[in-house]
Amino acid sequence: MTETSLTPHEKNKILKQAQAGNIQLVEDFKTRIPNFHWSVLKYDKTGDTILHCASRLGHSDTVRYLLSFQPSAVDCKNNDDKTALHEAAQFSQREIVRILIENGADINALKRADWTPVMLACTKGDYETVKLLADSGALINYKNKDGWTSVHLTAREGSGEILRLLVERGGDYKIKTKNGRSVLHIAALHGNGEVVEILLNLGLDVNGKDNCGNTPLHEAVLGRSVEICRILIQNGADIHCVNNVDFNLLHLASSEGYDDLISFIVKELGFDINATNSNGFTALHCAARKGQRDTFQFLMMLGCDQSLRDKFNRTASDYLKS
Repeated sequence: MTETSLTPHEKNKILKQAQAGNIQLVEDFKTRIPNFHWSVLKYDKTGDTILHCASRLGHSDTVRYLLSFQPSAVDCKNNDDKTALHEAAQFSQREIVRILIENGADINALKRADWTPVMLACTKGDYETVKLLADSGALINYKNKDGWTSVHLTAREGSGEILRLLVERGGDYKIKTKNGRSVLHIAALHGNGEVVEILLNLGLDVNGKDNCGNTPLHEAVLGRSVEICRILIQNGADIHCVNNVDFNLLHLASSEGYDDLISFIVKELGFDINATNSNGFTALHCAARKGQRDTFQFLMMLGCDQSLRDKFNRTASDYLKS
């Protein structure tokens, strides 16, 4: 049976009822039409089949019933190339994940941008689902198009429990993304102290640089976390690090308008408020160039010299006027 055998009204009615967990209409059509295939019933906009919807919403009876008479469609894909297993993993439907795996679902199927089901489970911080997928053969070191693995995603979401699990199962915590970011860079940006400390204890380079020249300490400033800055510094982070545009921590915090980080950097780390980079930019120039007017005033209160000129012969105030 093809989709064109149904009227638009019949198609929509079946999809809506199945999405609600009611498979009576599917059973009716299967009784009436021997070659009825549910996999041809898709939402036009998303390409989701009944199986995608049932898996996402946790309708285990529906999933079992659908696979009982069309098991070969377990890996059918929607418009984003997601399978039912992607949906179940993303929405923490652990029972559905188990059912799909038992029915032969491709555990390492790739959706658009090369994401596997276990990657989606990692983004939700769902330990039990991640464990189930890992135990069932998920490739936890698989890289998506940006060079991210399940370990990178776990560092972003901040689950120390899942990170430990992945490392125990052979997760490569030293691998870098396409832009040279380490797992520690990602953890520092997203501000989970437990994950940062786990990675430091594993021996990751606290002063390693990404393709932009940023260290994890730069990332902690970008993530606006004094706590992470302190952890990194206590573990040997170089407070005088500069990136590829010769920004130190103070320049970076000033560009972002993070007054609390500026206060920490100046008062606790002892930075010179008027220090310049290779372009002659002071923290005040950096704030002005990004239009951070409140931070400009804050820096003035801390003693910035607004008469200083950069190599383009401009004062910080000149940038505010432009």
